[in-house]
Amino acid sequence: MSAFTQLLDRGLPAEAAGALAAWNPTMDLLALALEGQLAVHRLNWQRLWWASPDAPVTALEWRPDGKQLAVGLEDGSVLLLNTEDGEVQQRRQLLPDALVAISWTEAAAAAGPGETAQQQQQFDGGGTASSACGAGPAAVGAAAAAHLAGDRTRRMFAPPPPPVPAAAAGLAVGYDTCGKRGAGGQAWPAEPPRLAVLACASAVGEVALCTSGLFPLATLHLPALLGCPAVSVLRLAAAPSLQQLAVCWRGGGSPTEGPLRLSSLSMRHVGAHAAQLHRLALAAAQVEALLEGCRQSFRELCKEWGAGQKELGESRRKLAALMSDYGSSADPAAELQGLVATGAVGGALQQYITATLGEPGLKKLARAVDVAACSCHNLLTDHLQPQLEQLAFRLGELRGLALCLPWRRVTGLQPEQVAAAEQAALRLVLRAEAVRQQVVEAGAQYRTFFAWLLIVMRRMQEDAADALAGYPRSQLDAVSAFLAGQYRRDCIGPLLGSCSEDDGSRGSEGGGDSPGSPAAAAGSSGGMLDLIMEVLGRQTLVQAADSTATPGGGPAAGSGGSSRGGGSSSLGHLLSALQAACTAAFHRTSQVISPTLQLAGSLALGPSPCALAASYQPAGEAGGAAACAAVAWEGRQQVLVVRSRGGDGDAQQANVQPAVEAALLQLPAGCAPVDLAWYKDGQLALLLAGEGQPCRLALLPQDDMQFTELPAELLGDADALQLCQLLLESTGSGASPLPEGCRQRELPYPWVQAPLAVSASRGVGCVLAGTQRVLLYDLEEDEDEEEDEEGGEELADAVEGHDMDSDTFESPLSR
Repeated sequence: MSAFTQLLDRGLPAEAAGALAAWNPTMDLLALALEGQLAVHRLNWQRLWWASPDAPVTALEWRPDGKQLAVGLEDGSVLLLNTEDGEVQQRRQLLPDALVAISWTEAAAAAGPGETAQQQQQFDGGGTASSACGAGPAAVGAAAAAHLAGDRTRRMFAPPPPPVPAAAAGLAVGYDTCGKRGAGGQAWPAEPPRLAVLACASAVGEVALCTSGLFPLATLHLPALLGCPAVSVLRLAAAPSLQQLAVCWRGGGSPTEGPLRLSSLSMRHVGAHAAQLHRLALAAAQVEALLEGCRQSFRELCKEWGAGQKELGESRRKLAALMSDYGSSADPAAELQGLVATGAVGGALQQYITATLGEPGLKKLARAVDVAACSCHNLLTDHLQPQLEQLAFRLGELRGLALCLPWRRVTGLQPEQVAAAEQAALRLVLRAEAVRQQVVEAGAQYRTFFAWLLIVMRRMQEDAADALAGYPRSQLDAVSAFLAGQYRRDCIGPLLGSCSEDDGSRGSEGGGDSPGSPAAAAGSSGGMLDLIMEVLGRQTLVQAADSTATPGGGPAAGSGGSSRGGGSSSLGHLLSALQAACTAAFHRTSQVISPTLQLAGSLALGPSPCALAASYQPAGEAGGAAACAAVAWEGRQQVLVVRSRGGDGDAQQANVQPAVEAALLQLPAGCAPVDLAWYKDGQLALLLAGEGQPCRLALLPQDDMQFTELPAELLGDADALQLCQLLLESTGSGASPLPEGCRQRELPYPWVQAPLAVSASRGVGCVLAGTQRVLLYDLEEDEDEEEDEEGGEELADAVEGHDMDSDTFESPLSR
């Protein structure tokens, strides 16, 4: 009987040497990185999508719910790709060197509802962080989850709109949906129920811990912690309780030198306070998403306004060129003001209006400027302002949480720094409203100007003696004010902070900021802004009474005042200030958590291996999860399996070192280990290469392994391989051979190569064979069983298709 069922045997587009493979935990999808290309395939090898990152791929790991793929790159960056289409959803450089190992683990479910009341009393009644820390990790996590209220932003705000609306055909972005607030609104996305930690290790022993949203939790320098000058990390695995991190590493800094060691790092702070850190990580991810949306809206805002001003600038340059040809040294604004004052049209202006511009050209120019103003207004009211308002509210919520001393001790969030970010957000909200008002005023002025110019053009075409006869005086005054201000110099661009004055403006005389100009009116909200900043400033005095922040961590002096300068009060400047304030508010979390990561234990596993697998497996009756590692060496037909006895929760008790068990497996003669991987229920998958015999794929349950407890007092002087061999020799048993009844299958190719990828949740495996072949197997169903089922179905179909009383009936089994 052949174990497993072969599902696929396909060729690869390139050699599989150095390939990386990982199965999606919730879908039948395989991520395969091959010679600079990353592709995700279905079970039938249909390619779902492919990508070519700008740096070589060095590590792969799926999110526990299968919705994202984490891709580690050689430059130290990690990409989070959407499972459906491969779109890059996030990118961040976590470490300066290549990422060689990634582990993505979601916290285990909280304790049962029967314990909630007692845990809540433990968390609230004690009144201090120390009382919460004294409880068990599960109790603290459940109590914190009950203690923290839900996200009020979802109850008080509509889902944030997309940063930029879809462009209408032939129109600028945002023009078609102008005044339709709420159009195209989306539902609130579902939030992950528990904290998930993404652990990444670089080739030089740097480890970074972050959340699923790439919010940094901690950084760790392994050489200093482990007391080794150079460390090369091979594998990472985090416990489901998030209280332990297993690291397989070599000394010497080279992947092929130095002995192999398995070290356990305590992450008790992360696991015990997973609820608070999860809340903070969600808020930080939402703040970052809103900031990115604001940046996109702002860039589109500048682009739309700049496009309208470019059209207007081209028109001014043409008029200035005609006036120069006619020998006039005046600027276009002065020429148009003369027309308003006297009604007389000069030769250059007449040629420009009637010939160069014409009625179609004038309408096109008016439409371009009007579209720009309407688009900017829509981007402000329906996109930028709602995001800023929600951002300010979220920062206010975080400021309230930061005022809670136990919560602040867990997360490191400082109320002064969060208050500074909140002030920056409020300042930006008020500035955006002031800009919106100026955009509305400027748009009205442009419409009045172009309507007046169109009437002048038509009267000139009628050869009227006075082009302005009967025109309302109030409209002429408005046109005159426009020509003295907005026409000479763009006043909206400086408020945005990226649109410079147009090069076509000739001279700026009389163009200073008059009391009625938009630039001066932009500071009209300063009184309300000063009032809000004063209220927030008074709160900082109360916060300083119990603050644990370092000196100088609060807002900068004078930050509460309203800046009246053009550069410092622009949207671009304030948005940059908000970004810096948010970065400062969140950076202390890593500084608080990093020192809590400590070395809990270390175990030598023998010489440098050729195959290695590390994971946390269910600990059985002990509960929790036990750290397990399987090691194989080149030239040795043996596999060492070590595991900690007891769950990961037991290991976190004060100064209690869990017992270590080891089993030594003897491989069949002529078989060399190629790769190892942990499967479901603690089963070990072995990929074996044959010397003069076929290659094999085998599954070995831990129940079939003969484990021996290793004396803790001897682990510091000898490695686990030596101890296991000595103990087995003392008992006269020796290494255990592979059980004859273990499920295994011969492979159809003479040689195979790493990696071996198996999916415990989906029950499938991937083997790279030859130089360019890939084999997929169903690890749950044996091939002979499938054939028996097909034979039974064939018999049933035959019975249904024939008359049992007929003499011509022939059973398929009798052929």
